[in-house]
Amino acid sequence: MNNPLSPVTGRNNTTLTDIFFSKDIVKLYKDQLGLDVADFFSGLDSFFLYQCGETGYRFYHPKGMDGDGKFYSTLQQRLGDDYYHDWKFENQLAYDVIGPGDKVLDIGCGIGKFLIKTKEKAKEVAGLELNESAIEVCRKNGLTVYNEMIGEHAEKNPGHYDVVCMFQVLEHIYDVKSFLEDALKSLKKGGKLVIGVPNNEPYFQGFDKYCTLNLPPHHMGLWNKEVFEKTAQLFNLKMQKIVYDVKGSIKTYAYLKAKYMAHVKSPAGKHTNGEKIKMLAYGLITVPVAIIKKVTKGINGSHIAIVFEKN
Repeated sequence: MNNPLSPVTGRNNTTLTDIFFSKDIVKLYKDQLGLDVADFFSGLDSFFLYQCGETGYRFYHPKGMDGDGKFYSTLQQRLGDDYYHDWKFENQLAYDVIGPGDKVLDIGCGIGKFLIKTKEKAKEVAGLELNESAIEVCRKNGLTVYNEMIGEHAEKNPGHYDVVCMFQVLEHIYDVKSFLEDALKSLKKGGKLVIGVPNNEPYFQGFDKYCTLNLPPHHMGLWNKEVFEKTAQLFNLKMQKIVYDVKGSIKTYAYLKAKYMAHVKSPAGKHTNGEKIKMLAYGLITVPVAIIKKVTKGINGSHIAIVFEKN
């Protein structure tokens, strides 16, 4: 089997790094969220994690496992307010770079909480969203929101926006290259692109390989600072600011790394006695490592946000 092309570069310099069995992931979604995601893995006994040799970006393959509008609408119902947050550090980061005369686009705007506040500051605000129930909420609040892809929107609005934002969106996209190209097409030269994603170093919150919502059909790719630095060079972007949400705790880091090393898939609170014993054994290694890391380099938060400038 030939390795797939990198979704970031479009070239075939990719390496297989991991394999997942579809039945395991289907079970995780069913047990933890009450969601049946079997159709997204139709005909697939397993799927893979590849890494781009040029950027370090890791992505799930094959293409086509990503969730649709119905999936996200159902997920929103399951998680309620926990899915669309009121205001996070990444929203504030974007808000701070917006000027009073700016035109702002929020890709994947959800129920429009960022747009509502931004509308008070910017000249023009608009959002893109595929979740019909979220769009309905936005429009009831008087927001301009389009049910269309960024490619279609950029074609009609080239160079229109001063600031383009995407919060917790890019990790859901398989075709990263075309997605970013379209987002940048809608942005003026010198405009700001603000991206917020889960921080995968190497996995969500450290080492949780089986973090359900960091797997297909929810997430399609894994981002971190180093990947963004190399991706910025490819897209002729200047990185202006990098912010993490909060510093991670020693306990969380040690626990997730032990869980990863012990190959434990069950969520917290549902570990078997055997799994607990294995994780405690690995904890003899991971706790000291976490302490050293905290003291020497710090433990970065579980999410990262970056401001880019379009050259």
